[in-house]
Amino acid sequence: MAGTAANDDDSTPRPAADVAALPFARASWVLLDWGASAFSTISITLLVAYVEKVAFKDAPWGVSGGVVWAWTLAAGMLVTAVVAPFLAAWADRRRAHRAALVGSILLGCAGAFLLGGLPPSARVGIVAGVVLGAVGFDLAAIFTGSLLPRIARGAEADRLSALGYAAGYAGGALALLAALQVYAARDRLGLDAAGALRAAFVIMGAWWLLFSLPSFFARYGTAGDGGHSASSAGELAAFARELARGRGAGKGVGAVLAGSVLLLGAMQTAIAQFSSVALEEFSLEADQLVWLVLLVQAVALPGALVVGWLSTSRGRSFALGVALAGWVAVFVLGWFVRTTGQLWALAVLLALVLGGAASVIRAAVAVLAPPGRYGTTFGLLNVGSKLAGSLASLVFGWVYQLTGHPRSGLLALLVQIAVGWWLVARAGGAALDQAGGAAEKDGPACGA
Repeated sequence: MAGTAANDDDSTPRPAADVAALPFARASWVLLDWGASAFSTISITLLVAYVEKVAFKDAPWGVSGGVVWAWTLAAGMLVTAVVAPFLAAWADRRRAHRAALVGSILLGCAGAFLLGGLPPSARVGIVAGVVLGAVGFDLAAIFTGSLLPRIARGAEADRLSALGYAAGYAGGALALLAALQVYAARDRLGLDAAGALRAAFVIMGAWWLLFSLPSFFARYGTAGDGGHSASSAGELAAFARELARGRGAGKGVGAVLAGSVLLLGAMQTAIAQFSSVALEEFSLEADQLVWLVLLVQAVALPGALVVGWLSTSRGRSFALGVALAGWVAVFVLGWFVRTTGQLWALAVLLALVLGGAASVIRAAVAVLAPPGRYGTTFGLLNVGSKLAGSLASLVFGWVYQLTGHPRSGLLALLVQIAVGWWLVARAGGAALDQAGGAAEKDGPACGA
């Protein structure tokens, strides 16, 4: 991608063509979150039900459907962990973040369409479809983040990140509702339950692809690109050296990344385990779980916007502290929840802080990322958070096994949140707020 570079310390106005390109680029970037969230919401409700209750209902491979689902997600995480760093470094070297984004979305949508096209008996294909979808979703998140510093800096990055998360909650909820309407009307449509679920997966892929199309043609910036290594491995090694030295481009970002991967890993694990606790300890039916997820999506939308406003008005450290205090409250109160009503109330509290912390982290990493290494930085954030989430899940399961109660594992997640918060606040807090509005006098240039 070619474009006009802009220096964050230079107040020279950008060419009119670049300024004119920004509104469309920013709108298409927000739509990326809107579209991708269809995969997120339908996966944690209808797709998991299809795998566990339809395709692998009778344990044809000798293990339960729940085990197949867990192992399939683990395989997807492993593939992402291996591929993402090198693909992100390649995108940095070639200035090909948009191309990498397009490829990731097409890969994820192909997985969704594969799931919609295969019968329940095609179990190997179903597993492959889930893996393709999960890998495409994770890679798309990396390159969505890497494009943010090219279209927004300073406080504008916070506003845009929060708006993206809010749009994601709305889009994901609407996509899930559309899929539920098809499932509810399956008799009129001449579909059985499995066929209706497969139609939902087609909706998932079509929704994701449709709302991602504008980003395929948007002109994103190439501002601040620095020097690059001759290979992706060299690019990763150079970035690692910068982080280890804690000087230059690596100053501040290393501490923020270290804390952020712990925070995001704990949050991702908590979201996954929340459904497990709801199903096992409160005996919720599948349709009740869907409505619980929809409630979370609805409340999370204004929650993300409020935390985004706090980030721009009071600073990122303050906004992140508010969101993380809410997460701590969720973990503590989760120990005392005993009734279904209390569970729904806890879900509302969780929703209020669900996307806020992640939104602030995305904006902070966008403005702290070394010039020219946006993809590598977000790739490290994604892979690190997956590894931290895997560790948190293992510890959660170990504590669960020892005590016999899922909620006992919340203690492990609480410790991980506390450590991540301490790293960001004590080692990276100053860097977070310094980057907040320093670059607002000039923005990124837009290029092809």
